[in-house]
Amino acid sequence: MTVVRFEPSGYETSVKSGTPLVDVTDEHPDADVPYSCRSASCGTCRVEVVSGVEGVAPPEEDELEVLEVFGNEKNVRLCCQLRLDHDVERLVLRVCDPV
Repeated sequence: MTVVRFEPSGYETSVKSGTPLVDVTDEHPDADVPYSCRSASCGTCRVEVVSGVEGVAPPEEDELEVLEVFGNEKNVRLCCQLRLDHDVERLVLRVCDPV
């Protein structure tokens, strides 16, 4: 299990490896991650992986295409596509300001 913390809300929960983060945020709205499309086409749910990046699966092509539109910031991912690939001690995600 990995402790996942969402900033700036401060919400924390434990997550099993293999879990899509969109499922976590659906079950725990206190995480306060905004969504529009939920399919890697809008960029609304961008989050910066502050720590624990080694525990998440690499982005696929459709996610990379959307992130390119927003400037490919280091460690920024789409929460709707983010999946915990293997356990790490702590995964900290900071919700990015909408552009």
